[in-house]
This record gives sequence, structure tokens and C-alpha cells, in this order.
Amino acid sequence: MPVANDRGVMRLGRNGDRVSPPTPQKRRKGWFVRDLIILSIVAVALFLFLMQGLAFLRTREIDRRILVQIPEGAAFGEIAGTLEAAGLVSDMQRFRLAAQILDMDEKLQAGAYEFGPRYSELELLLALSQGEVATRRVTIPEGYRIEQIAVLLEGAVGLDAEEFVRLANDPEVVARLRFHAPSLEGYLYPDTYRVELDMEEMAAIEMMTWETSNIFERYTAHAESMGMSMHEVLTLASIIEAEALFDRERPRISAVYHNRLDTGHRLEADPTVRYAKGVYHRKLYYSDLRFESPYNTYRHSGLPPGPIGSPGISSIRAALYPLAGSDEFFFVANGDGTHTFTRTFSEHVRARERIAAARHAEPEGPEFSLDDGGSE
Repeated sequence: MPVANDRGVMRLGRNGDRVSPPTPQKRRKGWFVRDLIILSIVAVALFLFLMQGLAFLRTREIDRRILVQIPEGAAFGEIAGTLEAAGLVSDMQRFRLAAQILDMDEKLQAGAYEFGPRYSELELLLALSQGEVATRRVTIPEGYRIEQIAVLLEGAVGLDAEEFVRLANDPEVVARLRFHAPSLEGYLYPDTYRVELDMEEMAAIEMMTWETSNIFERYTAHAESMGMSMHEVLTLASIIEAEALFDRERPRISAVYHNRLDTGHRLEADPTVRYAKGVYHRKLYYSDLRFESPYNTYRHSGLPPGPIGSPGISSIRAALYPLAGSDEFFFVANGDGTHTFTRTFSEHVRARERIAAARHAEPEGPEFSLDDGGSE
């Protein structure tokens, strides 16, 4: 007769023999083996997961910086493929899993990115999700003209110099930016910028002109009290910028020009002739001074039609705050970056003769200028 086991169910062997139920000790041994296998599998999985995590977090070193371009609208797979092809990601599946876990797989942004010489895949993923595109530190020197700024930006970040110049001289662009000027000459504020490697030409122009507007805003009331518009201040400041090497002389040079403007004298500023002729690295001769251009302040009274370069803050302030009480109308370059200032033309001539004698210089040809050659 079958014998009931501990659950009340009879267990028989194949031959009808009674089978004894497993003892508690045997059951514990079976459970131990099963649990050990499960624990081992979990441990291996955790180990592998940990190793993948450490690989994702590990800082890598490469011998150069790598630039990658992520196109607009690119899917995650395309982005990961680009990174893998560049040698920045060693395991696409791990990179994808990490992005999904961190909820960043749908947040990667387009742009030009640069990585190295030290980086981790986590840093790479964070940069892409936060749009930390590659930039270059670019300094626009005071006095630079549109063409010079364009060439500088082209060399630094690959911007199209020709397109930059075209936009900066486009009347529609000037009007859209709400400036009343023939071009954006003088409105591209000289400063140090962090420029994105894939920044478009118009974006660069907007960045620099915004800075000019922001700088000038604090002086608007004072300019109006002087009867000067923003355009007139920038125009005069650009001439001062071209003339002065030392900040201490800028208010004094400004005073000379203000005195000339107030009394109806022509400015007779060499830098305006240089700008009109596009000649920047030689002395001016009488023939140059006769060159017909609205920018030639030897032939036309008042300020030229617009700035002749990008003035810095020191020149802008000098244009707004000329040296008080000055009655000087002339200055001549001493040859060391400084100038000799005089009240009358006869004093000016004597100063020029004295400086020429001190230099032991023979004139290269008949020349005459207000400052004996301007600032260059």
C-alpha cells in the first residue's frame, strides 16, 4: 500500500517500491547549489556591468584634439557612428545603453565639438547633450577694419571672410540691426570673444554689434548732451583710435579734433586719407591729400561719412570726454608713439622741423600732414 509523504501524497518507485521523501538535509543541499549558481550569475553580471561602467567613466588620453561635426537632425545611431569613426567611442552598444540610462539619447545637439587630449565617454555624452560646442578664444584688436576682422575670424574659426565682408557692408543687414550707418564699419566691437567653430558669419556680426550697442548704451545721455549721435561718436572715436598709441594722449587728441569741428576747421586727419585710399603702410604725399573721397578730411569739412575702424572703449570715452580747457589745434608724431601738441600753425611747423632734425631724417618726397603720418 502506498505510503503518504509529508504532504499526504503517496510516492512509489518505478517498481512499485516505496520511496522515502527527501530529508531536510538533502533539500538544503539542493537549494544551496541552486542559489550558488544564481548568485554566481548575478555576480558575473554585476562584474561585467561594473567593468562597462568603469570603461564609460574612465579618462582616456589621446595625442591630439579631435573635432567632430554633428549635423542638424542626426539620429542617435548616426551620432554614435560618427563618434566611433573618430575613435572617441570604443563600444557603440555601451554608449547607447549609457545614454538611455541617463535619459540623454534624445537630447544630443548638433554642432562642432572638440575632444581631447583627455576625456571620458561620460564627458563626451554630457557635452553633446548640453550643447557645449567647440570654441576658440579670438581677440579683435582695436582699430581693425571689417576686412581685417573677417580675415582674422577666417583663420581662427574657419568663418567665410568674403561672406562676412559682404554682410557687414549690406545696407539691409545694417538696417535690420537698427543702425543708421553706410556699413557696419566701426560697429564691430573690438574685444576677446569665445567664438564657436561652426558659427555663421551673421551670428558673429550680431555678437560684435550687440557688444557695441551694449557699451554705448551707458553713454547715450552724455552723447546727446554734446549734440552727437552714436554714429558721430564712433566715427570720431575711430579716428582717435587710428592716431593714438597711448591712452593718456587720447583725450588730448580728441580735444584737437573737437576744437577743429567747433571752429569749422577741417580735421585734416591722415588716417581718413589712408582709409579712403586703402593705403596703410606708407607716408602720405601731397598727391594723396588731393584724392577725392568723402572720407578725405583734407578736402571735406566735418566728420567723414562713418568710422574708419573699430574703436575701443578708451577711444570712445575720449571722443565723449575730450581734454577740458584745451585750445590746441595741431599735433605731430614724435616717432616713438607720442605726439607734440601745438596751438598755432607756425608752432606746428616749428615742431615738425625740430622733430625732423632730431631724427636726422631726409624726406622721401614732398609731404604734409596734420600728424606727420598718422598712427601706422
